[in-house]
Amino acid sequence: MAPFVNDAALFTVSQKAILKDKKGRILMMEKSGKGHWDLPGGKLDDGEDMREGIAREIVEETGLEKVEIGPIIYAGRRGFEEAGKPERVMLFYACDTEQKFEKIKLSDEHNNWRLFDPEDLKNEKKYEINPIVRAALNVAFKLK
Repeated sequence: MAPFVNDAALFTVSQKAILKDKKGRILMMEKSGKGHWDLPGGKLDDGEDMREGIAREIVEETGLEKVEIGPIIYAGRRGFEEAGKPERVMLFYACDTEQKFEKIKLSDEHNNWRLFDPEDLKNEKKYEINPIVRAALNVAFKLK
């Protein structure tokens, strides 16, 4: 059997970190210029190790360097409306850190951050969140 090759013409892989604080709230970041909320993370580079990729994205987007990457707790796929754009496979990792969220250093990709609780997810008019991300958050909030 031929080895698996990630053919970016067919799909790309995006990885997201679900970082909870001691109260069970989840770190969300507001995308600059887009007005929607997302988890730290991003696209896996060609040939990049998955765990190294999510760790890189966390550091780039939050400045948090001491994050334990846990298991994948949710996966989904997202199609794009633009012709010629490949589907995106999205993987969501349960992550943990002892670092204080107050030490977050936002990248240019985000203009704000906050800790979301389950009630925030109910307010769809106030917090625009991609449906795949919203589904992952619902799973994460149910985990202990």
